[in-house]
Amino acid sequence: MPNSPTIAAASNKVGVLRACRWLEKSLVRVELAAALTAYAAILALSVADIVGRNLFNATLPGGDLALRQLVLWVALPGAALAVAAQRHLHLDPANLAARPRWQKLTAIPFNLAAAAVCALLMQAAWAYWQDDMLYQPTATAWLAWLGLILPVAFGLLALHFLLRAVLTIEENAA
Repeated sequence: MPNSPTIAAASNKVGVLRACRWLEKSLVRVELAAALTAYAAILALSVADIVGRNLFNATLPGGDLALRQLVLWVALPGAALAVAAQRHLHLDPANLAARPRWQKLTAIPFNLAAAAVCALLMQAAWAYWQDDMLYQPTATAWLAWLGLILPVAFGLLALHFLLRAVLTIEENAA
């Protein structure tokens, strides 16, 4: 059995790649569900606000603030979905040149750099959210919980960029 370690290493690599693909597919499902639910909530809240203003001369308390937060619940999971589908904005010079060889060489470092930036933004968003919770009036504390999307979304973006880097290694090897 001279090839046993080689076979075991190849088997482990396949297992890791399979787990990465499964994780990305699972995250995509959850993010899509979150974005669709938030979009439905935006529509329902907007209709309720319009009906309330026109028929009862009143609005829902905190309705405008909730709508602003729900927009983030649509946009940020949407950004993560774009990264997973490799349809996010590409501004690096290698992508502007659109040379496949350059894209192969730069994809991993750029994905890792994007993951690092998103991780830093997640840390800053988490500190911001904790501070926001400290000074939130009790009547609107539920709105602060909606703000949790910022650190969660940046964490998801960082994870997606890391998964893209790992899966790019597989694509480049093939």
